[in-house]
Amino acid sequence: MIIKSDNYNLQRRDNVNNAAEKNARILIVDDSEMNRDMLSDMLSDDYDIVEAADGEEALSILKERVYDIDLVLLDIIMPAVDGFGVLDVMKRYHWIDNTPVIMISSETSQSYIRKAFELGVTDYIIRPFDSFIIHKRVSNTLMLYRKQKKLLSALEEQVYENEKNNSMMINVLAHIVEFRNGESGMHVHHIKQLTSILLQNLIEKTDKYHLTENDILLISTASSLHDIGKISIDDKILNKPGRLTAEEFEVIKTHSVIGAEMLNDLHNTHNYPLFDKAYEICRWHHERYDGKGYPDGLKGEEIPISAQVTSLADVYDALTSNRCYKKAFSHEKAMEMILDGQCGAFNPVLLQCLKDCEKQILAEFSDSIDTTQDDRLLIRATEELVENKISSDKIDFSAHLPIAARDRWNFFSDGSGEIQFEYDAILDVLRLTKYGAKVLGLQELTMHPRGLKQGYLGAQNIQTILDAMQSEASLEKPVVKIKKHISLNGPRRWYEIRIRTLWSNEENPKYTGILGRIIDINDSELAIVRPEYRISENDDAEIRQTISKLTQVFDVVRLVDITDNEIVRSGCKPGNEEMINACRGDKCYAIWGKTQRCKNCVSSKAFEKRGQVSKLEFADDSIFQIISKYVEISGKPYVLEMIYKDNDGVLLGAYGKTDFMDNIVNYNRQLYHDALTGTYNRRYYEEQAKSMRYIDAVAMLDANNFKGINDHYGHAAGDCMLKAVCESIKECIRSSDILIRLGGDEFVLLMANIPEIVFYQKISEIKQRISEIKLPDYPDIKCAAAIGGVYGIQPIENALTEADRLMYLDKNASKEGK
Repeated sequence: MIIKSDNYNLQRRDNVNNAAEKNARILIVDDSEMNRDMLSDMLSDDYDIVEAADGEEALSILKERVYDIDLVLLDIIMPAVDGFGVLDVMKRYHWIDNTPVIMISSETSQSYIRKAFELGVTDYIIRPFDSFIIHKRVSNTLMLYRKQKKLLSALEEQVYENEKNNSMMINVLAHIVEFRNGESGMHVHHIKQLTSILLQNLIEKTDKYHLTENDILLISTASSLHDIGKISIDDKILNKPGRLTAEEFEVIKTHSVIGAEMLNDLHNTHNYPLFDKAYEICRWHHERYDGKGYPDGLKGEEIPISAQVTSLADVYDALTSNRCYKKAFSHEKAMEMILDGQCGAFNPVLLQCLKDCEKQILAEFSDSIDTTQDDRLLIRATEELVENKISSDKIDFSAHLPIAARDRWNFFSDGSGEIQFEYDAILDVLRLTKYGAKVLGLQELTMHPRGLKQGYLGAQNIQTILDAMQSEASLEKPVVKIKKHISLNGPRRWYEIRIRTLWSNEENPKYTGILGRIIDINDSELAIVRPEYRISENDDAEIRQTISKLTQVFDVVRLVDITDNEIVRSGCKPGNEEMINACRGDKCYAIWGKTQRCKNCVSSKAFEKRGQVSKLEFADDSIFQIISKYVEISGKPYVLEMIYKDNDGVLLGAYGKTDFMDNIVNYNRQLYHDALTGTYNRRYYEEQAKSMRYIDAVAMLDANNFKGINDHYGHAAGDCMLKAVCESIKECIRSSDILIRLGGDEFVLLMANIPEIVFYQKISEIKQRISEIKLPDYPDIKCAAAIGGVYGIQPIENALTEADRLMYLDKNASKEGK
């Protein structure tokens, strides 16, 4: 089973044939058990029934199983979340696009009926009703949607095939030019990518050019043919390493007209909009905004926007790429040259787009250095065409390219000891390496893999993986890692399953598939550093022997009971006795000169992850590397700490200690601090704070009327208020407390080693201090905040949920004047 995402990250394509074969599944949502029973009795002979007692339960079911639900029968009046609330969520996440809803209610008001249809219901049935009416309306709705899905599926396949074939042929032509031009083959990819980025930014800035998403697709695709005319240019001129003569440059300049004429001949026989854009780009991508370009000397907006954008993309990539006549410039130098007018005159609006897209361009181009498998195969096929190794009229791309891909994949995976797989959600195809197929007992290539029996990993394990993908994977964090103790045609062993979700490159990225690895980590889970250092569950002498061996490598090795931070066993390299003596019989953190648990305790993280974690620790002027490894002895969990002191500057590299420390501090500040308020940011919460185990108290804070202040006084006033709120909070808390801005006007406060009564006093003090804020530049603004706090709840995520609930109770009480 593969899932597809709208806003819940992962998406699954509908398998129409399977849907037609199975009984339709209907979700009945009604707070009246009698009404649910009545509808279930009417429909259960023909359909699979799922029931929900209220809107909240219905949304929970839809979130988990929306693509398994074929129809929803929905009541309006329900506690907590009513029927309209359910429709709101279904519409927001586009579930209602594929899952029809019939509203069943005793409400006859036209306003209710109108609102239901505005929110997307397919039908509205008024109680009382009879069985025949329910059956007919349900079957008619299901039949309509089933036909619609078949039509959409057929259309999708046709569009996909056309797009795939067009792109293949366009890229082959473009890569032939790049091959003859002595370039890497990435130039075409970069031009297409950068053209799309610039156009997306352009339509956000202005509607002057009346560009649609389809126009952007056409232009970026057509940009691949911008230099097609170079096919006619002599190789000696095209690949000349030195400066061209005036006569040679005139020959080069003819490529724009020749390419346009070639496309014009094609256009006369094939009336495609794509050729219109390709013609514009070919002929005019060397025109200049000041009128000094060629071949026609067009000026300003006389130049089609398609050619303007491609021209700018072409210049940027030419500057930042190696050529036979020059070395690549850095991004910064290229931007400087373009913006200073050293590379020609460009539309000022496009130059602003280029500046605004800098970060995205750097990210996209760095990702594309290691181009996709299909791109590499395409280049190989192009080379074979050019060198006449194979005849172009005999190439079967559908056979040639995948075979090469599979051979290469199997070659690199052989002997790796891991199972590798790829799922293409567009084609609904699962590919396995030869080794992976053998271990799992599956075919190397499987169409529609949802129909597979799930014994190879176990249905429950597969569901765990899907749940993790759904809850953890996103465009920003596409990689998910899971450890499972499973059997793959043999005894149970520990495996790590790593999954990377793949997304399309468009304004609203869509899930397109996954890459996966199943790695045998059994030895690393059971062993300490190396297999010969395994710890016996019952033999304390072997524990000591293991530590003794490890101290040949590390300065200090300690076995720690993480529940109370006690050192159970320890040892040190000869000559480092002073380090071990500093903490003998004491808590593990004493070695760092601390009197309480470390905030960023690496051993706690290793314990939580049931794996291995490392970090650098700074004590006085010394730097230590710590490797913490989770182990089990006699069934009880411990953490093994291996500590290495950097005596020779190995960890510092080219930096001195001061520079190194400064770099680390600056990096963490930029990574984990909010630029406006100076507090920690959401990334810090997600990556560091929420896994902390020793937080006693959690408070959630929301600045009241923040949106109203932004709307009435402007964002500068809102920013001023947020900074004042943060300063007020900081004045009330200790330096060891952690203040995090989750986003907008929401803050989280984490406090350790604080008595419960003091914590609640702090909350009251913070609320009072915020209410006393005076903003000199905005004297009319009154500051206030809602706060919810909880004490002694673990883990932090549970505490935060409860604190958030209490905060909103406080906010509502303030609105009601209580």
